[in-house]
Amino acid sequence: MRKRITILLIIVLLGMAVGFGAWYYWTHRYDKLIVQIAAEYDLDPELVKAIVYEESFFNPRAHSPQNAVGLMQVTPIAAQEWVEAKRSRSLAEAVAPLLNNSAAAREISFEEALSNPVVSLHVGCWYLRNLLARYSDEPHPLAVSLAAYNAGPTNVERWASSSDRLSLSREEFIARIQFPVTRDYVESILERYDYYKRDRDIRQ
Repeated sequence: MRKRITILLIIVLLGMAVGFGAWYYWTHRYDKLIVQIAAEYDLDPELVKAIVYEESFFNPRAHSPQNAVGLMQVTPIAAQEWVEAKRSRSLAEAVAPLLNNSAAAREISFEEALSNPVVSLHVGCWYLRNLLARYSDEPHPLAVSLAAYNAGPTNVERWASSSDRLSLSREEFIARIQFPVTRDYVESILERYDYYKRDRDIRQ
C-alpha cells in the first residue's frame, strides 16, 4: 500500500513539473523578442508583455470577433494606419523589411502578416507608443492609452472628455469606462504590469 502511494505521489509530482514547464515555456517564449522590439519604441517590455498576456495569452494566431489578430490583437484599422505612417503602398510592402524576405511578403494577407509575432509586436508597439504620446499631457496617460488601445480613442472621449480627464483620478477615469470588458481589460493590464515590474525588481 505504501509503495502504491509513493508511486502515485511521484506520478503527481512529475505531472505538476511537466505542467509548470509547459506553462513557463508558453509565457516566456517571446520574452527576448518583446524586450528587443519594445526598446525600439521606447516602451517598457513588462508593459508590452502585460498587454500580450491580456490580448492573446501569447498565442500568435489569436483571432478576435472584431478581426483583431496576433499577439497584440492588431485590428485592420491600426494596421492600415501603420502602413500609411511608413508611407508604404501596401501591408505586404510595409512588413517586407520585418520578415527579411520581400518576395515572400509580396502576396501576404492581413491575417498571415499579423499572425507573425515580429509584425504583431511592431505594429502593436507602434500603435501603443502613438497613444501614449497622444495622452502624454494627461494625469494618467497609461490608463487612458490602454482604454483607447482596446476600445478606440472615440469611445475614450465619449466616456470622459480631455478636459474632464484632467480632474479625474485614475480610478475615477476607469470607473467612467462604460464597456465592462474594457474596464476589466485596463485594470487587468495595470495589475499584471505592476506584478511584472515587482518580479523584475526581485530578479535584479
